[in-house]
Amino acid sequence: MTANDIFDRASQSPLLNDPYIANIWELVQGDTLFRKSPEQLAQMRRQMTRDCLSFFARHNPYYIDLFDRLEIDPKHAGIEDLAKLAVPSDMLRGDGQKMFLIKDLQENGESFQSSGTTGRAPVKLYRSPLDLAIMVKANAVLFEYVYGDTLEQNDGIALFMAAPELRYRLSFVAFVELALESKGIELIYGMDLEEGMEGNKPWQKLEPNRKRIMRFLKAKRQPKLFFTAPAGVYLLAKRMEELTWSKYIVQRLATGSPPVRLGKGGVVVTGGGTKGFADLPPYDNMVELSRRQFTSKTKKGEPRPVPFMDVLGMTETLTALIDQHGVMDKMPYPLSEVFLLDPRTFEPIEGDGEGLLCIFNPFTTSWLECFYPGDIMSSHRSERYYGREFQFKRRLTIKEGWELQRACGGTLEEMMAAKEGTQ
Repeated sequence: MTANDIFDRASQSPLLNDPYIANIWELVQGDTLFRKSPEQLAQMRRQMTRDCLSFFARHNPYYIDLFDRLEIDPKHAGIEDLAKLAVPSDMLRGDGQKMFLIKDLQENGESFQSSGTTGRAPVKLYRSPLDLAIMVKANAVLFEYVYGDTLEQNDGIALFMAAPELRYRLSFVAFVELALESKGIELIYGMDLEEGMEGNKPWQKLEPNRKRIMRFLKAKRQPKLFFTAPAGVYLLAKRMEELTWSKYIVQRLATGSPPVRLGKGGVVVTGGGTKGFADLPPYDNMVELSRRQFTSKTKKGEPRPVPFMDVLGMTETLTALIDQHGVMDKMPYPLSEVFLLDPRTFEPIEGDGEGLLCIFNPFTTSWLECFYPGDIMSSHRSERYYGREFQFKRRLTIKEGWELQRACGGTLEEMMAAKEGTQ
């Protein structure tokens, strides 16, 4: 589906007749949320939490029973109740999401799955057209906030070091394509998916498409937006750094680089920092090396270090957390309830600290999107709209993840008990 198809189908969703969903649809249309204070947004999220739980109780009897067993009153629900409701990402593998979906689900949406790097069945999530439309609108305005400027309509060009086939497999690829399409910005995919290659995961079958990459490098339009895994920008910069003088001249004549000139407003956008890349140097070091081979200017044409933005998105979440290196740490969408849990007690951590990341998105309409992906994060105070910013620390180890799931006193335990009772 194109962005226009998604918006058209979203506008026809019967759920928009529900006052709660109609309010969400209105809130995600612009950037007014980013001009509210942390206190105002916290109050909005508290009320939306209660309205959200009530909405799902009306649309799937499963939630009525779940709230009753967990002794949760939707009218008075808070963070401590969300901690009980949060499910581990592992529960969403295969058909795990099915029981959480509302009964009057809008059809003709899209499904996305995780990359499958763990060797287990991938996490798989269905997104209705309304959810997809909310995803595009919310992530686009969050991106612009962290970017620090507006992506002008029909302005610039983007290169994504992914293959076009991944648009319908990975939610991050879908968001990038749909968001840029809604802005009229051309997107070039810099990789091909070679099905004949060894390996059974899509990311193991990617090969660079030199012709398309060169078209991006030689393009005159600006800004140039470069989307890539951290390994991609690091290896490209390292390769340029190690060019002999003769090869430097040849490549410069052929492509106009190095350096890679991203132009006015140019930016490098990475996905997930060094998460999952054990052999890469720290993110700070990658940025330092890459900034020697990539150049950028302000919208006024003044030289500046290339901005690096990093997107922490999961298959399970409708909106990402985004940062800009050296400017701000990861920021959630204003309506996302992002909090940390003590991985030993599963209790919410008050104030700043370090713990297990938990995300609740009350604007997702197909299922109660409250989960923990297995990331240890830290948070600190911020003067920006959310009042807090987040930093990725590490993934849980397999042993920690298993112990956490067994110790969880909320939804997982309730579901296991329910399953045993039906056998």
